Amino acid sequence: MGKLDSVAHAPKWIIAKGDERVAEVAARSLQARLKPIQKYLPLAAIKHDESIEYVHQLRVSTRRAEAALDMYRELLPKWRVAWLEKQMARIRRATNEVRDDDVLARRLAKDEAPAAAALLNRVREHRNAAQPAVLEVYERLTAKKRFDRRVEKLLKRVRLRGKHRKSKEPTFRDWAVPQLQLVLDEFFKAATGDLDNTDRLHQFRIVGKKLRYAMELLSAAFGSELRKIAYPLLETLQNQLGQINDHASALDRIGHWRAENVDAESEKYLREMEQYEREQLNDSRERFTVWWSLDQQAQLRDAFASVLGGCGAPSGTE
Repeated sequence: MGKLDSVAHAPKWIIAKGDERVAEVAARSLQARLKPIQKYLPLAAIKHDESIEYVHQLRVSTRRAEAALDMYRELLPKWRVAWLEKQMARIRRATNEVRDDDVLARRLAKDEAPAAAALLNRVREHRNAAQPAVLEVYERLTAKKRFDRRVEKLLKRVRLRGKHRKSKEPTFRDWAVPQLQLVLDEFFKAATGDLDNTDRLHQFRIVGKKLRYAMELLSAAFGSELRKIAYPLLETLQNQLGQINDHASALDRIGHWRAENVDAESEKYLREMEQYEREQLNDSRERFTVWWSLDQQAQLRDAFASVLGGCGAPSGTE
């Protein structure tokens, strides 16, 4: 990997001007989203014992990079995009267990109960056993600077393609409006579903995250209103859904460890944790149901409408 800067977290907002060529903004956006992967992959593979944030930030970086690749897909060589997406999927698969173990270990370390200490040792052993998968992906992608070279080649090939290549290239602002509208339509469609259904609620969270990433990529085309008005409302929504997901994920982790043939004391401790998380999950779902009222939905629609001049609602709606 190339020399890494020392910033703690990559900036989430893309700096651009509305009258810039869309290909210029796309190349800059992709570079900004792929660079954190180049930074955090070696840290997660080699220096993971320094901070659990390295793995976490690596996973976040892959999701943000995939959102940028998807956003600018029509300007990119298909096979190069497919290769990068495949590698990011490999990174997440390799880090699934280590991230789960990191989260559980952090929680257990705060508990002074003897059962927590015993379980913590087992979780740390499991985490260490899962680390070689992360190292293998790192070595695969850094051999002969493979990942770096693929990124460099991709960034040199950002341009209009297919039937659009002979057309006048749109400005970033003109291109961004319909792109954001597409994601908004998907989001508001998901918002009208049966959110008491666990699968639908999970899908709503994913679509909401997709909208958030799109806003971070495209906000410069719309002035400050998108960041100051609409984004904070969406962020509040995502925080609500994130709490639900955290408890659901905790239940999955606890269920995994209960299936690991732990001793009786650890089993009792895990059952108590499971009961607590189930109660918290139900409470967080009820809070969300109350908060996500028709008035709250209307407020979010109006916020986007104020930014897009009436384009904030799904197509065909008032």
